Amino acid sequence: MSEFKDRSLITGVGRFCLKCKSNSSSREYISISSGRRVKLDNELSRSDNNKLLSFSENPLKYTRGTSKSREKIRYLDSIRHKFSDGQLATYNTARKRYDEVLEKQTPAPKKDLSKNLEQAFKNHRTVRIRYKGSWRAIDIYSLNNTYCVAYCHLARDIRTFRVDRIQGIELSETFNPDKSLQKTAQIRLIEAPSYRGYKYRRY
Repeated sequence: MSEFKDRSLITGVGRFCLKCKSNSSSREYISISSGRRVKLDNELSRSDNNKLLSFSENPLKYTRGTSKSREKIRYLDSIRHKFSDGQLATYNTARKRYDEVLEKQTPAPKKDLSKNLEQAFKNHRTVRIRYKGSWRAIDIYSLNNTYCVAYCHLARDIRTFRVDRIQGIELSETFNPDKSLQKTAQIRLIEAPSYRGYKYRRY
């Protein structure tokens, strides 16, 4: 009985021997209707089970990209070793759906179209550009790393375009430059960095 003596208890005798009690220091006790039981270190808590169930039932709601969602996914990854075989299979299925959707949401690397624009500018070639979802033909009269000033065939006027917003480009036939448009385009290019939309229209 000496191994069960515990001075910290009112009765002076514990339910576990001193050796068992020291080994259980890393365990968590959970209250149940019939009393208390020991939860092992590799056992999921009720909160962990709820997180796993929520993710498994609807992994797509975690693809919104919020920091809270990413934190939950990282946490579930960190406790995978506690999953049963069935839980792990369910989690892997949900994680596969999650990864597939997330991959589709990742934007493709933007193509560098500056060389194509420069070639069209130097050789006086009309180009078709995809700008804000629509295609239009333009004749480039002035160009730098940020802006492209061109005659837009759709608007039938000079327009200033942001180079980084051009989504696609196709070279077309050559055109004969208009000297009056060249002068206007040079002025527009100089004024473009401080443009506020009050003087010239720009797409």
